[in-house]
Amino acid sequence: MRNITIAFFALIFVSCSETKMLQTSLRTFNSSIAYLHDSPTSVCPRNKQVLINIQNTPLDTVTTVSRLPGLVLPFIFFNYFETNLKVKLGQSSIREDYNNFFTGSLTEESKRSGCFSVTNQNKNDSIYTLDLTIDTCNTVSKYRRTYMFMYLVIAYSWSWSESGSPAETNLQVSAKLRKGNSLIYEKKYMIKRSQPFINSTRLNSNKLRADFTTNMVEGLSLSTKECTDQIVADLNTSLYGSARPMIQVDESIKTANPIPEVIPIPVKEEQAAVTQQTAPKIEGTKDKFKVGDKIKFYNYAFNDYMKGVVKEIKAETILVEYESFGKIKTEEVNKSDIKK
Repeated sequence: MRNITIAFFALIFVSCSETKMLQTSLRTFNSSIAYLHDSPTSVCPRNKQVLINIQNTPLDTVTTVSRLPGLVLPFIFFNYFETNLKVKLGQSSIREDYNNFFTGSLTEESKRSGCFSVTNQNKNDSIYTLDLTIDTCNTVSKYRRTYMFMYLVIAYSWSWSESGSPAETNLQVSAKLRKGNSLIYEKKYMIKRSQPFINSTRLNSNKLRADFTTNMVEGLSLSTKECTDQIVADLNTSLYGSARPMIQVDESIKTANPIPEVIPIPVKEEQAAVTQQTAPKIEGTKDKFKVGDKIKFYNYAFNDYMKGVVKEIKAETILVEYESFGKIKTEEVNKSDIKK
């Protein structure tokens, strides 16, 4: 009975110190926030220059952990403790400085889908200034630990487990584009994203917490990608009146190399002979998929085609299994977005 009492109080003590223990542990892990720029490259003028200015530092310095309501079931022969903890992502869990990453991502995207160039020069009358204020940059997730203690009169047993939840990102950015003292456009961008987290009982605590941190960073990374894509598209429209303005063609070139005019030659029409034989029916194969087929499907989050395997076929959609950032995921895709 004495051993049971000691074990019982030990569980209570561990439960009370969960917040500090997890916070200390998570700070030993960090992950890269960089992502693949896969948008198509535009062929458009880039003679207008934009100076990017981020006016604040949005992220907390370190990743923090706070307690959420849990569950305690203190019975005579069975005791169950559930500890729920809220984890908020901080700069300490990201290898790159977030402000520099945001500016770099916006600059890189401008080289692909933008019709302007980013400059580091001081303000002057010919340069546009984009002032960005990151109003909200919160990425949070829930981490759970459970303990179970069971007393069997002459023996006892206990066990524990850990699990993570999806990462929820809320990114809000205010943008103002100016030229001199003139305000060209002003807009607030609000991105909310839930990044799924796949738990595995085969992982030890360190591997689970490392993956948990990486998932939170990945959620912020993809939210930032979505935000910078929208900003670049709006800059194109504000600067040129079009999301992707085309390069103006030199009229002198068109005159020097005129396109020859093609004059159609009339053809005498004859009535086709009618026979009783009918043309053979050709069955389409576009929508013929079967489970296990390897396909390519368009992923709107990544703005590109990805490889996957058909897992289930429905009337209008297909359930596809694919790999992303080293994790196996499934997604329901419209048949129109799939090609073999």
